[in-house]
Amino acid sequence: MTPLKITCVEKDILLDQAFHFDFPVEYTEYGCLTQQELYDKVHQQDVIIVSDLTVDQQVLDNNPDLKLVALCSTGFDHIDVPLLQSKNIKVCNIRGYAGDAVAEHAFLMMMHLIKNFSSQINAVGTGDWSKGQTSFYLAAPIRELKGKTLVILGKGEIGLALAEKAHAFGLQVVFSERQGAKVCREGYVPFEQAITQADILSLHCELNAQTSGLINHEVLSRLKKGCILVNVGRGGLLNNNDVIEALNNNTLGGLGVDVLDVEPPPEHHPLLTLQHPNVLITAHIAWATDEAQQRLFAILQDNINSNIAGVAKNLV
Repeated sequence: MTPLKITCVEKDILLDQAFHFDFPVEYTEYGCLTQQELYDKVHQQDVIIVSDLTVDQQVLDNNPDLKLVALCSTGFDHIDVPLLQSKNIKVCNIRGYAGDAVAEHAFLMMMHLIKNFSSQINAVGTGDWSKGQTSFYLAAPIRELKGKTLVILGKGEIGLALAEKAHAFGLQVVFSERQGAKVCREGYVPFEQAITQADILSLHCELNAQTSGLINHEVLSRLKKGCILVNVGRGGLLNNNDVIEALNNNTLGGLGVDVLDVEPPPEHHPLLTLQHPNVLITAHIAWATDEAQQRLFAILQDNINSNIAGVAKNLV
């Protein structure tokens, strides 16, 4: 068998270990190419392993024998899937590797925000507690999770894992139907009704034309005052300006995000420059536990070996 040419263009996001392919290969890897470097350096490949970079017509022109695009991610909104499929190029993604990891991250954010934990910790660090006259110093109101209503948008692996954890802490869990759905599926509550019930709203849905900017002024205005918003899904689900307005007028009681609409974000990104005591932002790391990274690598390797062997695996 003639060796297949495989290039990994963003190896830095993967574990520092070697791939083991089931067929002869000419393998090349780069730590982290830019989009222009992808155009300039990656030619005549059979398989391209990619995470965040775009595979478009120029990449296809440079790689006329391309057979498979192996994503290192679950999301594929940055890939022109119909274009690749029209050229009989397979696209596979990563599934079922980080449900608990991301759900734990979302739950940690919920707990942190409902306790106004940043304010409590800062009060100790700035000496406010030491200057006080009582044995305790409550820097901001704190609430309990038990009895609160958690509305989850997205009933996939992560949403279900979060629901399981929430039930253990005594929350009432509601799965929201898609916005604008003509029929409400069993086990869901209509979107317009669900958002009015939320003490906490957690986003775990896909980013697409229907969900881009989903959390906007209209939706935010229907939330309970003081509702906590958590987004570990996709940054583009939020209208940033409307979310900031809701925080500033106390419609939202807290915001926790692990994703932004531009990554890496510019230093002046509006959410990064926001001055609010109950905002928690992490750098797209919810998925990145040691265990999840190992599962991701194993799934990616199996995706490539299976699909090249003619066995469909995690095709989008």
